[in-house]
Amino acid sequence: MKLNENPIFLTQKRLVHRGGVLAAILISAIVGLSLLSGLVAYRVNASYYFPDFETAQQAGKTFYGFTIGVEIVLLVLGGFSRISRTLAEERKAGLYDSNRLTPLKPTQIVAGYWLGPALREFYMALVLAGTGLLIVLLAGLPLTFWLGSQLLIFGSALFFGLLAIPAGLGVQRPQIGVLIVLIFFLIQPFSFSFPRFVLTNFLLPSYAIVNLFTDAKDLSRGNSYQDWAGWPSLFGLPIPPILLSLCLQLILGFLLWRGATRKTANPFQPLILRREAVVIFGILLLVQHGLIWSLWRGNFPVPAINGEKYFYVVDTLFPAIQCGTILVACIFLAAASPQPETVRVTALRRPIKSFGEIFSRSAVSLALTLGAISAGVLLLQFARGFTNSWEVYLVTAGNLLSTFLIFALLLEYCRLRHKKRAVGFIVLWLFVLCFLPFILAGVFYSSAFAKLSLLAPGVAALSMGNGETIHYLAGIVFAHFGIAVLLWIVWRREWRQLLAKATASQN
Repeated sequence: MKLNENPIFLTQKRLVHRGGVLAAILISAIVGLSLLSGLVAYRVNASYYFPDFETAQQAGKTFYGFTIGVEIVLLVLGGFSRISRTLAEERKAGLYDSNRLTPLKPTQIVAGYWLGPALREFYMALVLAGTGLLIVLLAGLPLTFWLGSQLLIFGSALFFGLLAIPAGLGVQRPQIGVLIVLIFFLIQPFSFSFPRFVLTNFLLPSYAIVNLFTDAKDLSRGNSYQDWAGWPSLFGLPIPPILLSLCLQLILGFLLWRGATRKTANPFQPLILRREAVVIFGILLLVQHGLIWSLWRGNFPVPAINGEKYFYVVDTLFPAIQCGTILVACIFLAAASPQPETVRVTALRRPIKSFGEIFSRSAVSLALTLGAISAGVLLLQFARGFTNSWEVYLVTAGNLLSTFLIFALLLEYCRLRHKKRAVGFIVLWLFVLCFLPFILAGVFYSSAFAKLSLLAPGVAALSMGNGETIHYLAGIVFAHFGIAVLLWIVWRREWRQLLAKATASQN
């Protein structure tokens, strides 16, 4: 079925047109023409208008930069918001389930919701892209400059639009999906301090776009421009930034597409399968550590390139990646953790012969897998200097594994024990384990309390602690594993009680 014959797409298109698109198109045209008029004024009288610009190319890049900035906000942020909100609202109204009962294939339903709701933003971006082309040609910039930047922008729009489908299917309130991507946009500027070394600069292709704007004159102005020049490297192998961004978006987008179509075909299926969670987590972690590998070349914590230029990275970048690894793993564990009711229904349909079946379905086994992947990838940063930094490695890897286990056990225990109130209790216990120690550290003016946090041992170890500190952090990690053992006991008891009740009701 062609897209213009897809009833979901046509319905969304009619809704968009009924809401009015002419005013939005005119607004984007006015914005684009205003920027174009600035370049025209510069070409007419450069000494009077914008005298700070040295060449027409520099002026063109500035005005075109504002144009694609508006495009990114419209297509990525606006498109994600529109798609996730539309899908969440139609799920709440029952329209999504009605569409599932039609003869349409799941791929056709997903394609309709993916490409239909954000048409207004697409029209506006298309007008800006045309205006941007005029700016590029008038400034004497190469056409490949325009093609490369537009390819990255529209590729990112498709990727984040596809990401909005699972967000719309997985959240109960439309505002939550919008909040997720908004938080990503707010965090993104902090990664600009390490442009070539942070994965988010390639998922949202900030580095590739800025790299297109950087020329020889910019490189002579200082390190702030040089950090955005050249190709990033994966484990020392240079790779074009455009290729890296597009490949990441294509691979992850394919897995998101599979999850969205699977969920559409059967709403009881998870948004993400366990093996897909393992693959995505492995790709993200491997690429992120590949980007920073050239800083130490396996000799962490000794800087290996450019003398002392990147020495500051030791204290900030690696600990930030540690926290990001924990955050991403917890998202996957939450998405892959089975609901107790699903397991109970399965137990009623067919006997669950051993507790091993529960363990294999649970997020706990996935936590062990993600912990093993994290430890393996992390080892690449320590491999050559392992004899001098093995204690730091063990504390960091142990902190990741203990955190994954505690989160998975706590999540499933609260779901089993507190049911509808589970979210509140999960937040409570995570606050106690992760953030309360920092509050106590501020109250009592003692950093010892801060190191008790579930997030602290790995971050502190990667910040080049001395031998005495490492031993203290190792003791804290050991205590965290003790908490995991206690949670394992109560978690196992709750699952056994659930299975016993299911078996009793079946008899």
